[in-house]
Amino acid sequence: MQESYREIFLAESQEYMNIISQCLVKLEEKPSDLESLNEIFRAMHTLKGMSATMGFEKLAQLSHQMEDLLDALRSQKIKVNSEIIDSLFGCLDVFEALVEEIKLNKKTKIDIGPHLENVKRFLQMEEAVEEAVEEAPEVSLDALNFADYEQKLFEDRKSKGYEIFKIKVSLTKTCTMKQVRAFLVITSLEKIGQILKSVPSADDLKQGKFTSSFAIMLATREKDEGIRRTLLSISEVEEVEIEPLEFLYEKQAPGRAAPSYIKKIQSMRIPVYRLDKIMNLMGELTIAKIRFMQIVQSERLKPLEDVSFIIDRLTTALQDEVMLSRLLPISHILDTFPRIVRDLARGQNKQVELEITGSEIELDRAILDEIGDPLVHLVRNAIDHGVEAPEERKGLKKNPKGKIIIKVARQKGQISIEVADDGRGIDFETVGRSALKKGLISEEESAKLDKERVLSLLMLPGFTTSEKISEISGRGVGLDVVRAKMEAMAGRLDFETEKGKGTRFILTLPLTLAIIKAMLVKVCEETFAIPLMSIRETIKIEQKELKLIKNFEVIRVRNEVIPIIRLDKELEICTQSRTAQEEKGRQDEQRISVVIVEYGTKSIGLVVNKVLGEQDIVVKPLGSMIKRLKGIAGATILSDGKVALILDVLSLR
Repeated sequence: MQESYREIFLAESQEYMNIISQCLVKLEEKPSDLESLNEIFRAMHTLKGMSATMGFEKLAQLSHQMEDLLDALRSQKIKVNSEIIDSLFGCLDVFEALVEEIKLNKKTKIDIGPHLENVKRFLQMEEAVEEAVEEAPEVSLDALNFADYEQKLFEDRKSKGYEIFKIKVSLTKTCTMKQVRAFLVITSLEKIGQILKSVPSADDLKQGKFTSSFAIMLATREKDEGIRRTLLSISEVEEVEIEPLEFLYEKQAPGRAAPSYIKKIQSMRIPVYRLDKIMNLMGELTIAKIRFMQIVQSERLKPLEDVSFIIDRLTTALQDEVMLSRLLPISHILDTFPRIVRDLARGQNKQVELEITGSEIELDRAILDEIGDPLVHLVRNAIDHGVEAPEERKGLKKNPKGKIIIKVARQKGQISIEVADDGRGIDFETVGRSALKKGLISEEESAKLDKERVLSLLMLPGFTTSEKISEISGRGVGLDVVRAKMEAMAGRLDFETEKGKGTRFILTLPLTLAIIKAMLVKVCEETFAIPLMSIRETIKIEQKELKLIKNFEVIRVRNEVIPIIRLDKELEICTQSRTAQEEKGRQDEQRISVVIVEYGTKSIGLVVNKVLGEQDIVVKPLGSMIKRLKGIAGATILSDGKVALILDVLSLR
């Protein structure tokens, strides 16, 4: 098997599994939703064909059995119910596990037998079809005419080197189990090609709703004699008639343009490792570009100035395109959440409706890889701790069905993700009692908990307000995981809650973790980078404009009082080497450089020695020993080869 085909199979199968999962949730909520049922059937049919083509037998068997059940649901011979949906979800989970083993090149040990039997059980529950079936007319090869919408399918198979044959199979007059022989014929043909059409339909053939003959259209690379030998080797097959299918096109009407069958490629798949490699090279190129431009400007090399500006423009454009190629819509993650909510709610015997907005917003792939777990934990907490049971909600005059909203929005170069529920809210007293019982706070502290302190307690490893451990809660690992992921991605976590009304958790994240625009500043002798998306403005103030309010330095900017942080003191740099004279000189300075940064609706002024200017920087992750340092989000390499630390303004507040 060629590796490229395997990669395509893995990518496309995941897309189809996501479609099936989403549509199954919709179908369970509205069993009459024929559109969702048809969408599931089409996706499963495609998965079956892909699996058979690639030679993945277990996947092909499982998808074939699921397709039979879906076909029975479509024809309304079986009614949709929760038990059938559970069975289909169970099969889908096994399908995903099998695909994962293929991805890891592992030899499968998964037994699909119980799942096949479970699906067969539903198929056997169909109402018995009357045995006295009206005699169907004899079929002929002429019955296999194709409609306009099927023509493209046949042309596609022809273009890939397949031959299309019309095949008429006649069974002996004494054949007593016609449906079994028809099934053997179909199975044998599927091993050497793809069945495109049959007369009667595949469903009728399986139920024996035909006389003694039926016709099949087959796409295969096998020769007609090989097909004939295969079919005649099946007992009680009396005669096989084979005819190659010829495509006859109508003449074009005068003045009508000929149809264009060859389309230009609009998109293509790129392996993730290749995008990461391009991104790393782009980062090195950005550093080299900045260094080159500084050399040209400092050495006053006039002939190279024009070239340097062109290189700058082209590199910036290339950088933007590479960044865009790494972006994926957040729906890539959120499309799985209807299934997650459905399973968690059923496990808790609760009714929960999920609403998702903003799923089309794009994020860097590196962030998408990390954001899934925090969102799952927040949704799990909302269902377990937030949303009440239906009976309790009725008593509170609420809708028995709870609601969870995931809202994604873009703001100032950042992404905001809200996970909100309309449940009971966070009870600060309950959190306080639990923290007091665990010895985390004193009685005095428990009496005056504020929002910030409650959030810090909820994010402690092992902290929980649940009195019993269940499959989804009680172990205190939820918000701890969220906190760790937010720190790793230079994001932040906030929440709002109202007792009896519900809770909103807000995640704020950068759009990308690779190359960002930053402001370089000097603090003593050290250079730091501040992400430009966090900066509101830079100003110069007089020493006398600094005021003290409750021992905190503040300034007034356009009638707004802004607290001040002196970075040299906050980061504890240059305090040991500064002489008394240098200290006196600093106090005598008349004008101070202040960088005003924003987080949410608040602002802080950072006092620096000098503002160096804007620059694109390549974000480099910190080692495990120092990555949790307060105020530091990462590092970058400057044009002179020196390392500058990137400030995390969120942790400086």
